[in-house]
Amino acid sequence: MPDLSLRIATSREDVLKVMVVRGIVFIEEQQVDWEGEIDRFEDAATHFLGEADGQPVATGRLRHLDGGWVKLERIAVRARWRGRGYARDMVNFMLGHALERGAAKFKLHAQVYLEDFYRGFGFRREGDVFDECGIDHILMVREDD
Repeated sequence: MPDLSLRIATSREDVLKVMVVRGIVFIEEQQVDWEGEIDRFEDAATHFLGEADGQPVATGRLRHLDGGWVKLERIAVRARWRGRGYARDMVNFMLGHALERGAAKFKLHAQVYLEDFYRGFGFRREGDVFDECGIDHILMVREDD
């Protein structure tokens, strides 16, 4: 199994690779509309890229919100590379990045079937199921006070 190389997407090429992964996973596989996937927060977010086998295979982004919250978003792994722990590696990398910069409050909108996955990182569910881009989601939070 090839290693996953993780980094912050800083170059134009890296950001294009991030968008390719998101397009494949969210737009093609999950049928999210373009307008729902690419939003006004792209330029303000920190984008993360994972590569394996010389291919862009995983992505995620972080956004800083009011009240000191950091939101994990757009975490995705292309189908061919799933089942290798790459999503876990990506989330750990993103959390590590935020923690190194002093973050202590995190939130995310998880697809319902991923509740247990994110619980493994210390997130807890808050509230009811809601629709986001035609997919059932839940709010999950983690506070490291």
